[in-house]
Amino acid sequence: MLSRDRVGEHLLTMGEITAAQLQRALNSQAETGERLGEVLVRLQIMEEGRFLRCLATILHLPLVDLQTVRLESELVRLLPESAARRLQALVLSRSAEGLLVGMADPSDVLACDELQRLLGGRIRWALVASSLLPIVLDRHYQGVERVQEQVAVLDEALGRSPFHLDGVLQSELFSDAPVARILLALFEDAVRLHASDIHIEPDYEVLRLRRRIDGILQEQVIPERRIATALVSKLKLMAGLEIAERRLPQDGRFELVVRGRIIDVRLSTLPIAHGESVVLRLLDRSKEHTALEAVLEPELLQRFQAILQRLHGLVLVCGPTGSGKTTTLYGALHRLNTSDRKIITVEDPVEYRLPRISQVAIQPRIGLTFSSILRTVLRQDPDVILVGEMRDQETAELAMGLAISLEKTGRLPLAQAAYRQALADNTLSGNLRRFVESRIEKLN
Repeated sequence: MLSRDRVGEHLLTMGEITAAQLQRALNSQAETGERLGEVLVRLQIMEEGRFLRCLATILHLPLVDLQTVRLESELVRLLPESAARRLQALVLSRSAEGLLVGMADPSDVLACDELQRLLGGRIRWALVASSLLPIVLDRHYQGVERVQEQVAVLDEALGRSPFHLDGVLQSELFSDAPVARILLALFEDAVRLHASDIHIEPDYEVLRLRRRIDGILQEQVIPERRIATALVSKLKLMAGLEIAERRLPQDGRFELVVRGRIIDVRLSTLPIAHGESVVLRLLDRSKEHTALEAVLEPELLQRFQAILQRLHGLVLVCGPTGSGKTTTLYGALHRLNTSDRKIITVEDPVEYRLPRISQVAIQPRIGLTFSSILRTVLRQDPDVILVGEMRDQETAELAMGLAISLEKTGRLPLAQAAYRQALADNTLSGNLRRFVESRIEKLN
């Protein structure tokens, strides 16, 4: 394998840098101890991408782009986290030819030898960007060692405790128990990694903890399944749900302050074969509003802005979970939120608080539903209305009626029809689809 001391000479021979630039980089490297590539990038002699392409050519190794490659967490975690961070390496894939291991510096012979010892078997090497490695390692390890340590403590405590779990959960001393620290680690890692959801899924003999990051679920498997009951019960307490009710689905919500940010957590439980599955949707209320320019392509943004400027009509924003419906609608509200407009939203729940806007959260338990609110919303003299979801024909008809009513007064309604997954999967009932299409046709 090529010595790192000769990389600069190869770059000079390839005409990528000058002798003066190489000498400047070597002088700086002698002072800082950095790798030559890091020095060249820091001194702006070469861009990182250009240096990596040259280095891959010099070393005769593939260059793997960590921004586009799809990694499996189980494979990545074949290498202990401490070793991965220290050696700046991670397992990329496995094939009949062995493991493909990405390194920031494949010319480091000692690091390669240690990786061979830790992983065993046949190993092929690849080059990856050192600037992206910490981000990828954070995503796939996700504080695994921290969570696993607390899981072991909790499992031992449950094994020797003679008390019923529900009684322990309601104890004032429980706030210092391992289960609380497990949840704290889960939430902190989720916020740090910008996860939208946390899944807690008891399976046969294991507990699966998964986080949805950039639309993709990242999984951590915990061998101690019985701690699932403790985690779920604690979460139910936090959401004000019935701990003893494990036969029926429940929904709740609570707020947390995590890493200095206010997080609104929506909790959903579902009875499954091995216990209860819990999904936690995380909404960062401290996060500033995202501009439409950040979520829409220029051409689509221009068309959407033109629609928002119409004096009347109705806008339906549809798509599967995580596709950006809420971000788009709140971006539109931000554009329309001026002192001369009365804006009312009907949501389940109110996801982000906005100034000057009247936001109503539905509460089905007391009869405050989408349809019941929409029947009276015109008495509030609105200019713009946002309907969080249209789950049934009655709500769709009322929203269409409001659009027509506001059309007669020259005002602009804004409505969202998420239809959950049904519309995205083209499973919406024919009658409702034809009704919506006919109303839109009349408005046009």
